Amino acid sequence: MLNVALETRVDAFHLDVAFGVESGRTAVLLGESGAGKSTILRLLAGLQQPQRGLMVLDGITYYDSESRIFIPPQRRPFGYVFQDYVLFPHLTVFENVAFGLRAQHLSRSLIRSSVADALEMVQLAHLAQRLPAQLSGGQQQRVAIARALALRPRLMLLDEPLAALDVQTRREVRQELRKILREVQITTLFVTHHYLDGLLFGDQLLVIDQGRLVQQGDQRELRDAPRSSYIAELVGINFFRGRVIHTENETTCLIRLHSESSTVQPIEVVAMLKEQVIQPADGTEIFVVIDPRSITLHQSQPEGSARNVFQGTIMHVIPLSASTGSNEGKVRVSIALNQSDAPLMAEITENSATRMGLQEGQTVFATFKASEASAYL
Repeated sequence: MLNVALETRVDAFHLDVAFGVESGRTAVLLGESGAGKSTILRLLAGLQQPQRGLMVLDGITYYDSESRIFIPPQRRPFGYVFQDYVLFPHLTVFENVAFGLRAQHLSRSLIRSSVADALEMVQLAHLAQRLPAQLSGGQQQRVAIARALALRPRLMLLDEPLAALDVQTRREVRQELRKILREVQITTLFVTHHYLDGLLFGDQLLVIDQGRLVQQGDQRELRDAPRSSYIAELVGINFFRGRVIHTENETTCLIRLHSESSTVQPIEVVAMLKEQVIQPADGTEIFVVIDPRSITLHQSQPEGSARNVFQGTIMHVIPLSASTGSNEGKVRVSIALNQSDAPLMAEITENSATRMGLQEGQTVFATFKASEASAYL
């Protein structure tokens, strides 16, 4: 089990996180650039020392500010794979993988067998005598992975390991790396800003925002109840923060959405409380999510007493898929409700968009049922 509680300041940036990862599992750190993901890895590796905190792996303490314990990086049984490989250009593949083992003054026979096993695992045994310049980007990254595996680490730290690869190579290396991590069952922290990598690798997803852990859980928890606009955008759902005006019954409440602008009319929505949510008091801060597929667009204001009817301006009309056989193509329409607030995303058929003549700058009305909007604390 990996238990982490770290706090540090770097200039104006303040990192303060605490989390745990079960032994042999992979936790994915998700977040935008500058959120603090790579800083967490450097702190765990001992390449950077936090100001306070604790790090314990499988019962062994590697850092404890109160007890003044700090195990230096060369004595931590961790493997670190960098985004840009960091291979020695003058050393062969074999020597690159052997570098960390030689630093431990192991016997030649043990180094040979460990390197051979690691290269076999990443399917590069036949390239052992090549130089990095003679390898493709994907092969170089696999060498970096082999170098980390050769140390037989108790913790793997992967910092955007697929980011520098082209689409085809990333797909190939992704599949190989997934297979390797399943086989070796090493406790792993995988840093990425790609949600697909989170879905494919993460037994546990940790969302980092401005140095804070804002959400953790499995894929379903993040998809159904995101707690940040970053995650909502990744999973493709409308996400708003608001405050309860009043609860209308046991399942429905009226919510005023937060607005950065004080010069526009506040937006209010009627939403259904998620099943596990007890009726919140008036004034309670609350989250609201709406599936883009639940949004209906109109060229003029709908007649009648329908609720959740909003007027906005189209920002973008983006094709999502083409028509194939009996399936209609889809488009995503981004609508600005207030100039300073998050847009509302609607997903409609390509035929509907064409029939309405949707284009950027056009004014439209958007509607959705209260039952299609979920509110949660």
